[in-house]
Amino acid sequence: MTRYLSLAALLLAAPLAAQQAAPSVTLFSSGQALVRRTLPVRLPAGTSTQPLVLGIFDPASFAVLDRTVQVAAVRYDGATTEDALLRRNIGQVFTFPQGDAGGVVRARLLAVDPERWEIVDAGATRWQGVVFARPGRLMWDASLVPLAPIADVTLVGERARDVLPVMYRAPGGSWAAGYRVYLGASGRIEGTAQVNAGTLDLQNANVQLLAGDIGRAAPSPMMMARAGRGFEDASVTTGATAAEFGNVGEVKLYTLPGAISFTPGTQTVVPLFAPAAVVPELRLTVPGSLPFYGGIGQETDEVEVPVMVSYRLPHELKTPFGDLPLPAGAVSVFDTDAGGRVQLVGQGSIGHTAPGEQVEVQTGTAFDVSARRTQTEYATTRATGPTRVVATVGYSVTLKNAKDSAVTVEVREDRGGEWNVISSSVPAVRRSSSRTVFPVRVPAGGEATLTYRIRVVW
Repeated sequence: MTRYLSLAALLLAAPLAAQQAAPSVTLFSSGQALVRRTLPVRLPAGTSTQPLVLGIFDPASFAVLDRTVQVAAVRYDGATTEDALLRRNIGQVFTFPQGDAGGVVRARLLAVDPERWEIVDAGATRWQGVVFARPGRLMWDASLVPLAPIADVTLVGERARDVLPVMYRAPGGSWAAGYRVYLGASGRIEGTAQVNAGTLDLQNANVQLLAGDIGRAAPSPMMMARAGRGFEDASVTTGATAAEFGNVGEVKLYTLPGAISFTPGTQTVVPLFAPAAVVPELRLTVPGSLPFYGGIGQETDEVEVPVMVSYRLPHELKTPFGDLPLPAGAVSVFDTDAGGRVQLVGQGSIGHTAPGEQVEVQTGTAFDVSARRTQTEYATTRATGPTRVVATVGYSVTLKNAKDSAVTVEVREDRGGEWNVISSSVPAVRRSSSRTVFPVRVPAGGEATLTYRIRVVW
């Protein structure tokens, strides 16, 4: 049976709770939190059942962080709707006021779905029997309405104690990394952690953020029931000190400075690291025309192809920025216009990036640089086997640059299987067995044309 703490019990427990260590919370980007707390519990030696105030949590994940205490059972129901309260109080006698005259009817709840009530005291009306509707407006006794849902936990302790260290998972809490990149000679990058409380309701907690892939377990029914319950109008606060990072297992752990109080539905934003100076490198890319596998068809006419924009950030080891591990997150790119105003010029994302690993974020397509591709040659022959086809395909890519400075555009071709470049007007660079690129320099206010022929077997 689920129990609830009365207001008096909570007030008596508060001074004891204040003496305990601050709760510690690890947040995952997947929408869950691992909570560690030391609770003020007068636990006797032997077996006892303790009402523990844990808020909304996954009872299957509950553990005691003391080897001398064993968990025998956890009974919990976090629902607090009127329907849920009625189900828990079948057999209870309720009072129903009757108008303004002061009369009341008292009835016992026999069942729900549908509700059935036995009249036990009809007052002046002298009603008797069972009714299938409430005999008036239901008046709840304050002792039956929960102030906070709690779990009844049966524990077996080797000795008596006054505190109990516990650990459990709570649904809804999460975090996400975000980055701001500023272009130009004095460019920089800023990283932030956006912490979402979800259903967490904790005061002055030490918070760690876990970045990395830890695998995924099947969610418990309680976690599934709470998943997707969002909150609107979340407030946002901003911290001023960067987080500290370290290794644990095969993942990264970021420890936030100070303490954070979690109120359901709120969001807290704190820096991940101090702003770092970087000079982003603009990269322009024209994607290839070849299908990665299968046959190649004949194209009918010249087609316009997008020029993709990305920014590569220097991230070498033994530099302030390069030594930082970067958790996956969204990236916003800003530049300054002619009037000195900061403008948002690109958006993208990065994956988990270890120190020293390359950082590149793809944002969108170029406005002033355009490309048009034409298939100039197409011929096929049968090879030794009846199912093998050898194709010779030629392309011409015309690049135009309306900017007042020259740019380099990388034209790519990606293809699996057997293929090679026969000839090209710009030297081809073989990056891997499946990628070849052509770096084409396009003058300011001008254009350049790349031609190349490819042999493909399928």
